[in-house]
Amino acid sequence: MRIRWGWIIGCIVLGLAGIAAGFLLVASADRKAYVASVLAGVGTTLLLVGIVVLLERRIVNTAAKAVRRAVVADRKASDARIERLVGDLEERLSAEWARTGEADVDAMKRRTAELTDETVERIVDEAKGLAEESKREAE
Repeated sequence: MRIRWGWIIGCIVLGLAGIAAGFLLVASADRKAYVASVLAGVGTTLLLVGIVVLLERRIVNTAAKAVRRAVVADRKASDARIERLVGDLEERLSAEWARTGEADVDAMKRRTAELTDETVERIVDEAKGLAEESKREAE
């Protein structure tokens, strides 16, 4: 983000002009009270801005950390599910190839493609289901 110094300087100049105009409009007997009230207003404003800026950073940082932790946890859970499904596929393919002799290699290749496609579909379906579940939770 780029700081727009023109706006900041413009606000400072307008604020000082407003204070000066108020000072000139006030009767000379009330000027001491006017200066005191302006200083109280400026002090209050600086105090509130300081608190808001400090709290805003802390809130944003806390939210960012929470989101980051949730993403890491979801990614780990997703990786674990995929590893489990791929492990199941490997076991099924090993069992299929062990049962089949060398005579029917073409049929086994087709069966391997079918099992692989089935596993990919399960992974995609799970991912879609999780995405839909996350959508419903967000609503």
